[in-house]
Amino acid sequence: MSVTTHDTHEKADPSQAAGDGDPPVLSALAAFATSIGEASVPARVREQAALCLLDTLGCMIAGSVLPEVGQLIAAEGALSASETALSVPAQARVLGYAGDVLELNDLVGGHASIGTVAATVSAARGRGVSGTELLDAIVAGDEVTARLYEASAWTRKPYTESGIVIPSLISSIGAAAAVARLHDLPVDLAAEAMAIAGTIASWGPAEVVFGTGGTIKPMLFGAAPAASAIQAVAYARHGITGPLRLVESPIGLMTATAANYDLDKLYDTKSWYLLQPQRKLHASCGYTHSSIDAVAGLVRQGVPVATAERIEVQLPEYLLAAVRKEQPPRTPNEARFHLQYCVALAASGVDVIGPEHTVEFARHSALPEIESLVSRIAVVPLDVTSSIHSKPYNVSHVVVTHADGSVTEGGCEAPRGSSGNPLSDHDVIAKFRRVAAARLSASAVDDCVEAVLHLDEQSDIAWLGDLVGLILGE
Repeated sequence: MSVTTHDTHEKADPSQAAGDGDPPVLSALAAFATSIGEASVPARVREQAALCLLDTLGCMIAGSVLPEVGQLIAAEGALSASETALSVPAQARVLGYAGDVLELNDLVGGHASIGTVAATVSAARGRGVSGTELLDAIVAGDEVTARLYEASAWTRKPYTESGIVIPSLISSIGAAAAVARLHDLPVDLAAEAMAIAGTIASWGPAEVVFGTGGTIKPMLFGAAPAASAIQAVAYARHGITGPLRLVESPIGLMTATAANYDLDKLYDTKSWYLLQPQRKLHASCGYTHSSIDAVAGLVRQGVPVATAERIEVQLPEYLLAAVRKEQPPRTPNEARFHLQYCVALAASGVDVIGPEHTVEFARHSALPEIESLVSRIAVVPLDVTSSIHSKPYNVSHVVVTHADGSVTEGGCEAPRGSSGNPLSDHDVIAKFRRVAAARLSASAVDDCVEAVLHLDEQSDIAWLGDLVGLILGE
């Protein structure tokens, strides 16, 4: 069923579900999350969850070398009551921040894995958690977040209307489901924890993500959700309660962020979104990937995009406020969300946007060929009303006008890494090897790959705590 939240503003009782007598969405999701187990989850789903863990750990390792991560560790240390170790929520914040800072973490359920993994590996340290238990928690967290994301994927309000970027909120709820599963909480307490996490999480200001966000931006998608989840589970275990109708209330989450939503997706217990993973190949905002690949595809076909008179990039209108920029990037974070800059790199022959293109944005953006290309790129709306696509940010169209007046057109509806054009298992492992080399030796990388891919077989995952310690600088 599809629920139009605008229609319910005047006549619906906020204490009642949007469906006909359905239990609160968070109670239903908590029941689903707490039932997750090896017998109830297809083997391929668990394999994908392990790949999500591997991919996210790689992002954390790669991001941990950046100076802003060191600044966060120092700040969290100054706030910590202990002189020797960070608190569990502080560990989760650092891991989530490090894993998000390079914009390489996956897009399962928006950005589910960065919150889920940061929360679960922090909560699991020193608790004797088995590999199977950790994997169960990751499946629970990612699947809950994905249901919340997919329920309004096509109907999200423009950022200029809501000002909210939804992953900060839904990832907090999903991460709380994961930590609740890890602690083996009963359904009622798990639901309370999820409600509390969605309440205390950052509201995800769009200005921080797509505007002038400073270096605080990576706190939003992974760090704050993970820490909120750990805090919320502790609150629920000590009797604090939350708003169980937070999601579907006429004055709740969906009303705040979407024009309408699909209630069936929220109560769905049969679909497995981990079987449709979207993982990043490019180290940039996911909203730029379709356009990058549309242009890179033309370049690979031999189209002289770099010498074009005009490059018109068309993408869904709600994305324009997020990634169409009026000035050159001024910080690494701005470069990761700068569509014209990323497309200019692709037009110049860069096939994959790597961390170096944004960490060293000043050098790359100052190249005469990049400056010239940026000035010739126009970003305009693309009408997608007649299209059916589960993730509209994967859709783009490109019109290249050459100096002789001829025109070449291209487009992309499934960028590399998307669910329609997924990275293979081998690709995900290769990405981990590439990015983890920032901190790990080749043999340590091999050991980590082997351990993660055989997580279900391990009763002792102390090795993961050691890896987390490396990322945290312990």
